Amino acid sequence: MLFQKLARSVRDHLAEVSVHTDTPLLLACSGGRDSVFLTELLREASFSALTLVHLDHGLRADSAADSAWVQQFGAERNLKTIVERLDVRELAKKNSCGVEEAGREARYAFFARIGQTLNCGRVLLAHHADDQVETFLFRLLRGAGSNGLRGMTMRSERREGDFTLEVLRPMLHIWREEIDRCVAAVGIEFREDSSNTDSQWTRNRIRHELIPFLAQVMQRPVRSQLAHAAELLRAEAEFVEAAESALGPLPEQLEVEAMRALPLALQRRRMFRWLSERGIPELSFELVDAALSLLTRRQPAKHNLPGGSHVRRRNGVIFCEPPLLRRGIQKDAS
Repeated sequence: MLFQKLARSVRDHLAEVSVHTDTPLLLACSGGRDSVFLTELLREASFSALTLVHLDHGLRADSAADSAWVQQFGAERNLKTIVERLDVRELAKKNSCGVEEAGREARYAFFARIGQTLNCGRVLLAHHADDQVETFLFRLLRGAGSNGLRGMTMRSERREGDFTLEVLRPMLHIWREEIDRCVAAVGIEFREDSSNTDSQWTRNRIRHELIPFLAQVMQRPVRSQLAHAAELLRAEAEFVEAAESALGPLPEQLEVEAMRALPLALQRRRMFRWLSERGIPELSFELVDAALSLLTRRQPAKHNLPGGSHVRRRNGVIFCEPPLLRRGIQKDAS
């Protein structure tokens, strides 16, 4: 049966990253189809140390009912369940960012805090193959470089303060159609999230409008080809990342001639990491390429960076200058 087959495949994928049936795990459960299905797969595969975690963003009138449903769902299965509520719209205003970004950051902070409290450093997310395709298109159309286009990985790490959270996505090989078949066959109940059809969210427009349009243009399904492209880019990005790391630690200043001698892919990767280590926010393909232009152009020899910093070329090296205010404070202090 497909359900048992998928349960075994999830168990095997987790075993590949040293996660076994008795490993303590947080499981992000919204109450929706995907996270409920992952919960049932893990129970079928005999995972015995699950804790459901649910953060109510307060964005919908029925979100409190979702939280109550998750608590009942966990109780019926003798699973420890932790539910909290946060006003994400207010958080977005406070941090001057979008609601989706605020919600994502809030969720990871919540997972990390619960993980630290329970001494459990792993959280499972229910992203599947269709989510991978949608993420790939979302990042592609926002101008992401190869690092972003690699898509989601089965295992990644996220630093929250002094706590490292291991993020696991064991369903990335499973398609939504397979989930739907199992849910119908097994009779799994879940909460239908009304926001999944709301066209104000970019990902919903990609799912319900863009991908069907691409399939119509190509006159064939396109999801598997897009997933294949993301996988190819992931492997190539990992190769470039390993090659760049083999060059050794990054210096405080980049030597122009040494950078020029590298292939363009390594130049981009090295510049990206160098800027990241200097705390430059909002790094993009355009920003990295603008900084790389200092290798070949005589003028200008300076490029503005987010946050008021600058990257400059002088005497054969490239270096970062902090914002004027900070430099003024440092000058006064000296």
